[in-house]
Amino acid sequence: MRDAENRSNNLTRRGAMTAAGAAITVATIHAAGGAPAQSTEQSAAPQLETRNASTTKNSINLTHKRAKTNGVNLHYVTAGRGPAVLCMHGWPQNHREFLPVIERLADGFTFIAPDLRGFADSEKPYDGYEPKTMAQDMLGLLEAENVARFHILSHDLGGPASVALAYLASDRALSLATIETPFFGLNFPGYVDPRVPYWHLGMHMNMDVTRFLVEGREDQYLRHFFRDFAYNPDAISEEDVQFYVMQMRQPGNLRASLNLYGYIPQMAEQAKELTRSKLTVPMLAWGGQRSFGDHCFDCARAIANSAEGGVIEECGHWVFEEKPDFIVGQLSQFWPRHG
Repeated sequence: MRDAENRSNNLTRRGAMTAAGAAITVATIHAAGGAPAQSTEQSAAPQLETRNASTTKNSINLTHKRAKTNGVNLHYVTAGRGPAVLCMHGWPQNHREFLPVIERLADGFTFIAPDLRGFADSEKPYDGYEPKTMAQDMLGLLEAENVARFHILSHDLGGPASVALAYLASDRALSLATIETPFFGLNFPGYVDPRVPYWHLGMHMNMDVTRFLVEGREDQYLRHFFRDFAYNPDAISEEDVQFYVMQMRQPGNLRASLNLYGYIPQMAEQAKELTRSKLTVPMLAWGGQRSFGDHCFDCARAIANSAEGGVIEECGHWVFEEKPDFIVGQLSQFWPRHG
């Protein structure tokens, strides 16, 4: 790893968020500031569905659970032992994307990985996809698990809600790791709204047209994202592709999950509001060289008192599948330093 000197502010397409050939970069920023904490709400005790997860390479036992929190029924899995890590996935995935991390670190951490509202085996309401609302979903889930302090790990569009959670529970969150996360609504020199270089963000915000074009073609459409948004087109296994296609074909899944895009204007407004004060929770932010690049770390540095991370070379959007050993190495160093 070496410091990055080739910051790029002129973004015109996906992949231009980092300069070509950028190396893995690491930096740490410290500043003064603080953010107020808010309390959690009550939630129901989880209903357990225990089974072994045959999909995990190292035979990690996943406990499947359900809990009603913040008015929505969520499915989630738990595994491991040690300090709690709450995982918040992106589109079009679910808790499954965190298996490469869980398999490697379950001996030292307890993972709580939900299918977020609108996805997979969780309920699919028509509203409630603002970051603050989804953060309240997570606070209720943590209440159901009797977790007081926790790390947060997010990817992609799970990121905006994870940032809101870190602000709302800054007295409880030990750290926040945002991996390949787009940040909306910020304002600092060099910031580019991800809607500018990424064509699909604007398209998916028009949810009715996207459903009309994608329904019945989920296999072809998701394969495009899994291959074209990766550095290595074969990084997502055929088994995982089929799993996510099956998920997207479930009743209501495409319609509900697209709300993460439809609510981008609300994400931007809430981010603008929350980031008026610096985030006191330490951040780790990594982007793939062929995807968001230095956007992720630059945004973390702009909003947080303490930010680490940079750009992962020879990596695209699917970091946990493309570079599992690298990201696990980063997390296994970052988490112990913060609780």
